[in-house]
Amino acid sequence: MKMDKTKRFSVQQILEDHWHGYEKTHNPRKVEKEEVEKTLSCKKKGCFVCRCPNCGKWATVPFGCNSRICSRCGKRYADRWAKKLAKKLPKVIHRHLTFSMPDLLWDFVRVDRWLQKVISDSANETTQEMFNEIVKTHQKISVGVTTVIHPFKKDIEFDPHVHSIVTEGGFTKDKKFISIGPYIDYDTLHRKWQKILLKNFEGYIPQGILNFLKDKYPKGFCVYVKPKRIKWGKQLIEYIGRYLRHPAIADSRIETYNGEAVRFYWEDANKNVHKKVMLVYDFISAIIQHIPERNEKMVRHYGAYSRRVIRVTRVAGKQLTIEQGILYLENKGRVYLCPYCNAMMEIVGYLPERPPPDMAKITNWID
Repeated sequence: MKMDKTKRFSVQQILEDHWHGYEKTHNPRKVEKEEVEKTLSCKKKGCFVCRCPNCGKWATVPFGCNSRICSRCGKRYADRWAKKLAKKLPKVIHRHLTFSMPDLLWDFVRVDRWLQKVISDSANETTQEMFNEIVKTHQKISVGVTTVIHPFKKDIEFDPHVHSIVTEGGFTKDKKFISIGPYIDYDTLHRKWQKILLKNFEGYIPQGILNFLKDKYPKGFCVYVKPKRIKWGKQLIEYIGRYLRHPAIADSRIETYNGEAVRFYWEDANKNVHKKVMLVYDFISAIIQHIPERNEKMVRHYGAYSRRVIRVTRVAGKQLTIEQGILYLENKGRVYLCPYCNAMMEIVGYLPERPPPDMAKITNWID
């Protein structure tokens, strides 16, 4: 397949070309059909036309389909969600941990999706135990943990693992934050993750397989601890948006598509570029298999970040001011800020289709 550098390809285009044929030859789940139909309707949605009373600039706000596999709307939703979540978190250093498991367990999780909760719970339990052992205080600390199940690898094949954004330390009962520092004993963490995960899988996976994995991996299961410490603010928002919620593949990673096959690429941790070619039906299957069922929680909050206690551990003062500002905007209804001066824009019109690339056409339509 030769790459056409002048042309851009998208998941939406591939679905438009092949979804109806795919439905006839495959048996997609109900939720997969619903999410794909939302993606296919994305271009047909209109937009608001807004004008800034402060600087006089024009802007359009397109309506999104909010589909989990729409690379455009999915990213926009992830960015908004990340900003909202980050503002709720206290101003402390965070770390990014990735919990993985052997491929022998993947098919069990694929068949029984409820096991994804067991994986998230196990990642949290491992973090709480590990950090409490590090601080060695007479008081038990509560670590702020936000986890998300990623059912896919960068090559979009099924590989369930957990991304966690955690506080570099924890809160005591008197709301005091105790830092564990930047050092984490990886060997102990790996063995603890293996022990807790296999224990929590008992009753769901044959004991013979669990015993086999325990013997095969005497050093434990891999937990990747990103060495970079995450500061509160923009850096934290970027991490949350990048790792905690995004579509399986971005359109920018699709190099070429000829109607029969798709070629895309990805980078590994060492910045090495890998490429893969898939037939279109296999590509569609690989993408939609990651769509969760309705009411299936992919993101979970634990410890100091559980919904029950997060208000207690949050920093007051400026943080409270931010919350009051958000509440004010929510009470006013839908609000759009000017991309040029950040002032509140006025909605002056509606277009039934996506806005034209030339903004002059929009101003002429308004006039």
